[in-house]
Amino acid sequence: MIIRLEGRTREPRHAATSAASDAIVAAGGHVLDYNQFSNLAVCFTLELPPAGFARLRQSLATIGVHLPPPSPEELAAAAAPAGTEVAGSLRINFEHDEPDLRIPIPAVPG
Repeated sequence: MIIRLEGRTREPRHAATSAASDAIVAAGGHVLDYNQFSNLAVCFTLELPPAGFARLRQSLATIGVHLPPPSPEELAAAAAPAGTEVAGSLRINFEHDEPDLRIPIPAVPG
């Protein structure tokens, strides 16, 4: 089972990305990977202990990330045996008035 969380924030993306990573670790989890989608969103692949999702939600709320209510899958994961890890993803959409971030592609020699 993979638990998918999707939130939104108006906080600056660098600060929100760093704070979200710290929140995952503080909830007892691990960041396995992350992908940045221009300046529109960031998506973390993570593992958390069963009780970690509730702690993660609390931490994200304090840094200004708004999440919808927990899904039935997330609530069921909270009942998983202690000592197990639950796979998940966290996508944070950034709400702002900035233009799309353009990242130049480096030229390949030859």
